[in-house]
Amino acid sequence: MNDYLSRLLTDNGAVEIRHQADGRWRSGWFDAIEPMVREIQRLGSRGNLYTSLNAPKPRRCPNAMAGDPVRNDDIGWLTRIPFDFDPVRPVGVCSTQTELDSALQRRDALVAMLRKSGWPRPLVACSGNGAHAQFRCRLPSSAETAEQFRAIYTGLALEFGDDEVGFDKTVRNPGRIFRLYGTCNRKGPHTAERPHRLATCDIPRPWSQVNHRLIDRLANRFARSQTPAQTPLNRPESRPRVSGHGDYATLDVVALTRSHGLYRHELGSGTHAIVCPWESEHSTPRGRSDTVIFENGPGKWPGFHCHHGHCQGRSIRDLIEVLGDADAFCSAPWTGRASA
Repeated sequence: MNDYLSRLLTDNGAVEIRHQADGRWRSGWFDAIEPMVREIQRLGSRGNLYTSLNAPKPRRCPNAMAGDPVRNDDIGWLTRIPFDFDPVRPVGVCSTQTELDSALQRRDALVAMLRKSGWPRPLVACSGNGAHAQFRCRLPSSAETAEQFRAIYTGLALEFGDDEVGFDKTVRNPGRIFRLYGTCNRKGPHTAERPHRLATCDIPRPWSQVNHRLIDRLANRFARSQTPAQTPLNRPESRPRVSGHGDYATLDVVALTRSHGLYRHELGSGTHAIVCPWESEHSTPRGRSDTVIFENGPGKWPGFHCHHGHCQGRSIRDLIEVLGDADAFCSAPWTGRASA
């Protein structure tokens, strides 16, 4: 935790600590590590703790829990590009381990895609209920930057978010606060299936800033692909109806893709690289991890994702439909119960 806070202070000059407990919120501003850590230790036994992410305009820091919460207009420079994956689950409760694992897999797939495009290694984290990645940057908090981030987050939400794991588009705002790593995430009741967990992070060495040209390139790619009209493929009502006899929550998606000569290699954390069945439609050369499948957790369908624009909106349903013989790779027949 101290290393994370020190890096925030170095990049931002001042950091807001926000504490939530018993339905009340308190904010404090700090520009020194020692008083900040003392307050965190004092408050950490109950409720939840958060920090600001970006560099505020010059302000007074009392180094105590005093001051107003940060607003978007208070930010002068953006120093973090945060990505947040949260598993879809009932409101007001913690994640199960299976749900959390799904979010971590999806986060890892996004990081792999960005790394392939030349982005440096990010801080990766578990919020306790979901998965985070934070890239360092140095961008003015301006209307132009806001428009770039809008294009990036909208595009990534379409590519990486679905009804199993959500990609949070709202964390792009300059005044965003994030879970304080090293503290407990207390959301709803603590149970064996849905426990309170410690938020943790792994800071890379070195933790380099993203070159602004890479950010421009990603924003331009998504800006070109985003139009007000939806293509038939992207409309939910036109998604393929899967009508096979297998229970696709038991589908061995690795064996399925191997049988069609599409399997490439394992990426880790239940994620595997494959050849895209629609590769002939891609406008750019294929990469080694452009297209991935996600192993299914208990009671869940496996997942599929291809980051090429031609495959935007395609899901595991499309993969099952185009390959045609997924039933043969299910360990159980469909019994009529609801699926993932």
